[in-house]
Amino acid sequence: MKDPVTVPTGITYDRESIEKWLFSGKNDTCPATKQLISGCELTPNHTLRRLIQSWCTLNASYGIERIPTPRPPISKAQVAKLLNDAKSPEQQVNCLRKLRSIANENETNKRCMEAAGAVDFLVSMLNNFHSLSFEVTSDDGFEITKPSDEALSILYGLQISESGPKESCYGKKR
Repeated sequence: MKDPVTVPTGITYDRESIEKWLFSGKNDTCPATKQLISGCELTPNHTLRRLIQSWCTLNASYGIERIPTPRPPISKAQVAKLLNDAKSPEQQVNCLRKLRSIANENETNKRCMEAAGAVDFLVSMLNNFHSLSFEVTSDDGFEITKPSDEALSILYGLQISESGPKESCYGKKR
């Protein structure tokens, strides 16, 4: 267990495992109690994490590696700010790269991005694919990067349901 979190039923799980369970789309119950989990609020269990880290440190001589302190998931407000900043042509590619990095960290960040409206924003960028942004690299001078390429990469990483992008592209079903 690397990142212990407690679900509203009071049971503690490893974040990666419970996120996989909950975000598969088929499960909305606690695996142990079978109680419905609404809202999917995962509370970090700092005490258990510190105990695990202490145990790892004490047993380092046996080849046990200390687990790092996990980064907290991103908030909806942080995603909204990045999406807003990405509307500026000067900041677009950098913001999209940050969003891609955030999405690649964990499932919670992906779901948070979806909830903040990232899918609609990214699809709108694909619809306006004619814009280019230039990024300066350290060795080569200039690298041409299309914001639409970054947007497509993020959408691919989000692995959203089929109805999500269709509704974004063609409007809501009537």
